[in-house]
Amino acid sequence: MEATTKAIGMEDKRKRLIDQAIELFIRYGIISVTMDEVAKAAGMSKKTVYQCFANKGILVEAVVDQLIGQSKSIISSNTGISDNPVQELVLQQGLFKHLIALRYLFNDLMLKRYPRALKALHEFKSDYLKMVIESNLSDGVTKGLYRRSLDVPGTAAIYVSVTDFYLFNNLKNQGEIFEALQLFINGIITNDGRHLLEDYDR
Repeated sequence: MEATTKAIGMEDKRKRLIDQAIELFIRYGIISVTMDEVAKAAGMSKKTVYQCFANKGILVEAVVDQLIGQSKSIISSNTGISDNPVQELVLQQGLFKHLIALRYLFNDLMLKRYPRALKALHEFKSDYLKMVIESNLSDGVTKGLYRRSLDVPGTAAIYVSVTDFYLFNNLKNQGEIFEALQLFINGIITNDGRHLLEDYDR
């Protein structure tokens, strides 16, 4: 029982440290934030921090894992409540509202010193997100909402590349990513799909 209590206590500390690290990383950047600063923000000793995370790299990996988990939850929720593929794509714009707030943390430049975290981010974008979009496109083609001639893998790759470019590399204002997504949707839908889209745009 005592060991279980200690394990729960340590897990709570880890979660608090991750949450505090996210706030600091967003505000000051991953590179400039030290473990001492994370400890101070969390109200813990440096010794406790290193008991939870042996080094900053492991903390960064835990932060990225949590952010990926949150992103997957948003995607799953949007998929679950949507009535059709067009609505699902529209709802997935909520994911990008989430990522915009994290873009100065959740990107290649900030993570280049942390290869495992960077690898996890790449896998999320190029594997998981692409798989979700491929599933959406296939369903949309089957239901006559997207063009029958659509190259599903190629179009999904374009979606990921466009969102990656605007969101993680070249976003000057928040409206750009949503304009790009709107153009993407308009480029793949049929007349039936367009009628649905017009309903969601009202």
